Amino acid sequence: MLELNKLTKQVDSMAEALAGQRDRQRKDIEAARELLLKHAQVTDELCSKIARAGEVDESWRGADPLGDDLNERFQTPLTGEPATLVASDGSQIYPDTHAIALYYLTNVGTIVLRQGSGEAPLVTTEPILRMAEDDPLEEQDQDRVDADEVNLRRDLREVEALAALARSEREKLSGDMDRVVVALADGPLLPWMPQRLTDREQTQHVKQFTAPLDDMRASYAVPLGYVDRPRSANVLRLLHLAGLPYDAITKENLRRGSSERPLKGLSDAGLFQDLLPGQRSALFAATSEINANFDTAGHRIYFCYMNVATEMGEKQARMVRIEMPVWIATDPARLEAALTAVWSDCRLLGYPYLLTRAHELALVTRQEKDTLEQMLRTGMMRLEMRVEESPKATTKRVVGGR
Repeated sequence: MLELNKLTKQVDSMAEALAGQRDRQRKDIEAARELLLKHAQVTDELCSKIARAGEVDESWRGADPLGDDLNERFQTPLTGEPATLVASDGSQIYPDTHAIALYYLTNVGTIVLRQGSGEAPLVTTEPILRMAEDDPLEEQDQDRVDADEVNLRRDLREVEALAALARSEREKLSGDMDRVVVALADGPLLPWMPQRLTDREQTQHVKQFTAPLDDMRASYAVPLGYVDRPRSANVLRLLHLAGLPYDAITKENLRRGSSERPLKGLSDAGLFQDLLPGQRSALFAATSEINANFDTAGHRIYFCYMNVATEMGEKQARMVRIEMPVWIATDPARLEAALTAVWSDCRLLGYPYLLTRAHELALVTRQEKDTLEQMLRTGMMRLEMRVEESPKATTKRVVGGR
């Protein structure tokens, strides 16, 4: 039971702390923008510093600029040629040792919108139910599938679904390569991988995640990762690096930059918050081991920040991070056309309608999970199996049902 009356003073204190934090961050953002203006030019010296940072600290999470100016702004056209957008999102049920069986489920929802066609969007869902250990239907390198592994499998299914939809839509166009086909992912294109993975396991996962990108490249699609309210600070770390003398680039100094003002607690989105509606920042690549592995496979991932608002003003700004593979980042015409299509899809909600609908399709509700477990219970009882959840699960379910 949450006794809200006991939180009144704490809520007031937190509100005051948040207001103070906001005021401090406003000053720090101005200081960070001064650094951006000071170090805007991408010089040979800056490139050398980036290389040096990677040498002294392989885990440095900075940014490698694609262009010649860190502070460039690019205006996305208000309208463009109609495009085809495909999107996917996934949800899951994690393995639970207290449930009647150790299983997991991933569910992927997809949607296709053919702009300008007048047709209703096409929607599908595809659930997959699997045992979390000793599964005869699937080869597993580990004894039991845990939550991290479920997340990886869900993310992989999402990008595979995008590739299949993009290929199908291109085939329906009978070879017409002029129409832009945008494959929109909910979140970054670079998957998060647990640190416990061995080099062999990570290499295997990279191959799995880059194969759909190969497919989308072949079908002349534009894969984009859409990150709402991004908290990344890659560009800010780059600015900290730019201000260091070459001889001072050490692991200790690189890591100190994220804990000292004017960078402490800031994000790249705040740095670029003054972008006008429909404008995007310059392009950067995140410096990380996983991105280096994607680079080896021909799919180094770049990103930019974009304001998808429709009204001017910092208070109206809606900053998002857009990710794309190198072969889109270096194709300005297709990138611009794809961003125009995505911005158009944001007009109604301030967020892509397609991703909203894909999430709605993929979501597994509590009632649906309960129904699934009742189906599983019935199937097990039919085979005269013992069906029993743990006392802990039974107690929580009874108490939680009040």
